[in-house]
Amino acid sequence: MNAKVDGLASYPAAVRGLVDFLTDHEVGMIQLPCPETEILGVQRWGHVKDQLSHPFFSDCYARLLIPFVRQAAMYREQGYNLLGIVGVDGSPSCGVKKTCRSGQWGGDFLDSKETWKKVENLKWVKEPGIFMETFQKMLAEKELSLQFYGLDEAEAKASLPGLIDELSRVLDA
Repeated sequence: MNAKVDGLASYPAAVRGLVDFLTDHEVGMIQLPCPETEILGVQRWGHVKDQLSHPFFSDCYARLLIPFVRQAAMYREQGYNLLGIVGVDGSPSCGVKKTCRSGQWGGDFLDSKETWKKVENLKWVKEPGIFMETFQKMLAEKELSLQFYGLDEAEAKASLPGLIDELSRVLDA
């Protein structure tokens, strides 16, 4: 499934190279929902983490994650090896190591000069998106430690080999 904002997707659907790698190594997968699609729909503008760092979104994100935290706990109790979580770096929600921020991203787009000032104010920061941040906190509350891995949305094809190498090292350990 591809739930990216229109025009930002590097792949038309799933990242086949990653899915093929995981299935070839007999790794089961559970896809998380895209929180932005769930809350804002598919016909949405791009957002920044600052806009989603709001109590309403945090509550929605936590509700979406409850069944996944519960499943992770059940799998761990049954002795499953949980490889980790793969997120989409660059996403304000699902970024693992990188997200986009701006304290000025908001308002209307009627004045193109003002809009471009807002665009110029966007910054990539080395921190998780709000959904992954919430997931990490919820897992920690249940004393579940999982590794989080990121696939860079801006350079997905270029970052895929590095992600696969990283996952290979974990699988070989």
